[in-house]
Amino acid sequence: MEIKEKEDYYDAAMRQIKGDSWSLSAYGYLKSNEEWIGRYEDFLKGRKSLPLLYDPFFKKIFNPVERRDRLSELVSCLLGQKVTVLEVFPNEDSQFLGVMIIMDMVVMMSDGSIANIEIQKISYDFQAERISCYSADLVLRQYKMITGNRKIRGAGSDRGSMNGSSKPSYKDMRPVHTIILFENSSSLISEVDEALYFHVGKTKFNTGIKIKLLQDYVLVSLDTFKKYRYSDIRKGRIEVTEYDYDRTQYSEKQVTEKMKLDRLKYLSLFVAETPEEIEQLIRIFPDLESVRLDINEYLERPKEVLNMFSEALRILDRNTAELMVDRMKDEMDELKVQKGKLEAQNGELEAQKGKLEAQNEALKSSFKEKDAAIEAKDAEIERLKKLLEEQNK
Repeated sequence: MEIKEKEDYYDAAMRQIKGDSWSLSAYGYLKSNEEWIGRYEDFLKGRKSLPLLYDPFFKKIFNPVERRDRLSELVSCLLGQKVTVLEVFPNEDSQFLGVMIIMDMVVMMSDGSIANIEIQKISYDFQAERISCYSADLVLRQYKMITGNRKIRGAGSDRGSMNGSSKPSYKDMRPVHTIILFENSSSLISEVDEALYFHVGKTKFNTGIKIKLLQDYVLVSLDTFKKYRYSDIRKGRIEVTEYDYDRTQYSEKQVTEKMKLDRLKYLSLFVAETPEEIEQLIRIFPDLESVRLDINEYLERPKEVLNMFSEALRILDRNTAELMVDRMKDEMDELKVQKGKLEAQNGELEAQKGKLEAQNEALKSSFKEKDAAIEAKDAEIERLKKLLEEQNK
């Protein structure tokens, strides 16, 4: 795209915004955040791509209706098995309110399994506990679907009758997959090997018994991927390495070479920041051309993109506020614990003080008794001296 053409897009966008009161208000809100107004203007000027990891942009590029194949391909390469996305559930269905995420998409596949795709910008405190809650939410959704006798489109039967009975059964439950992409991962994720970025977790028993539980987890450290793998991929070095995939992660029968390359393709797309980077990736992964075309279409719709940026900023502001509230609550709880400890220590000190005061009083009494005894001895000595003096005369 030529410089003149980029300037034309920006100038045309500014004219549209200034001519619309709502857009002007949204633009004013966006200007309250220097980073986000910069991202928006840089996109219109052709300097930056869209931030695809934020909810409004992700759901446009991976739209479950218009881009079902693309979304299915993404989920397939992350789960390591061929899946077809059938449905996306609304966020309001979540059993956990106030969960702080940038993007939350819960999808149901053709086999009835459910996956939750989330992006976390910040590695939150109590990370394991949060991930457990996300997974538990999926199990609850499954259970509600079964007990509600909800029908799966394309599955050919009701969930409640999958075991041949009209009565819902736990046997009707399907796997649930918690997929979390970290923009900034914590040290806990990189403590084994700092270059490992793809982590798959399942529950196993120490005795080796073959009980397949419903829940599994996929954690992706995008910052690690960008630091240790992305530059090689941009140079065309896409041979799958031990950091990209190992046989302990998935069943070798299900994972295809295409899935392994698709994973590199989409993770590279997520960390790419500029149109030039995306151009490089298209030379390596030609089917990303359709993504670029979708992104470029928004240059013609600046007011819609402004709305998407504003929505993303509102989500970020809300999540940041919730995160601050959570951390303040944690700090208050910690202060309460410390206060309790100090009060207990103070009680112990008061008790010790009481004992010391009692000991001090006892010592004072003992001192008085000793002083009285000494005075009595002194008086007796004086009496005896006088007696001796009289006898000597």
